[in-house]
Amino acid sequence: MISKKTTESSVLADSDASWTVASVRKDFVDWRLGRKRYAVWAIRLDLPSLCAANARMRRHLANYLLPRYDRQPHITLRICGFLGPDKGLGDDYTPVTFGAQIEFLERALLRPFSITIGSPGTFPSAAYFSVRDDKGGIARIRQALVGDGPGEKDFPYVPHVTFGLYRGRFRIAEVLQRMYSCPDPISAQFKINELVLMTYQASVITGPLTACCEFDLEQQRLRILDASAMGVLLR
Repeated sequence: MISKKTTESSVLADSDASWTVASVRKDFVDWRLGRKRYAVWAIRLDLPSLCAANARMRRHLANYLLPRYDRQPHITLRICGFLGPDKGLGDDYTPVTFGAQIEFLERALLRPFSITIGSPGTFPSAAYFSVRDDKGGIARIRQALVGDGPGEKDFPYVPHVTFGLYRGRFRIAEVLQRMYSCPDPISAQFKINELVLMTYQASVITGPLTACCEFDLEQQRLRILDASAMGVLLR
């Protein structure tokens, strides 16, 4: 038998799922606990056609999105955590973990692959362009980049390119209708040759990404892009 309370809870959950979740632009000090930079493995996609589509969609959805989203177009592959010399906290990303991931990438012998970026979509908290993993390259990378980074266990992985966070609580159906009316929707295939370790300032939720190093899938080697940004991981 289903109780009245259970029924009411289900209706509330369904109702909440129909609305966006507002982001707040602030420094989440209780999350970062004094730590400064957060790292992710990603595919860098700051290409002219995608940057133009990103800007076009942000203008089209300006009434819904948090002003300014300075992160370059990218696909997050693995969440790593806060840069740190040792595993002081559960969500620290250390030289040991970084070194192990590079070894696994080298053993996996991954090759360049193609993806398709297309129609817009949304999570409750973020608007994005969809990503089709045509050749299964993203799935193989995630298998090679072993580890349960912060949040990996809590959310099903969906490859996507975020173009904005929401400024308020809006009906998702209304937002989607607006998205689909945007002129010149993107549908393009991109060849992926590198994986990039990127970091961002943890106190700024929409701040730009810094490319620290990249793993070249063609040459099967790591290139340091910014030694100072790598900092802790090169010790």
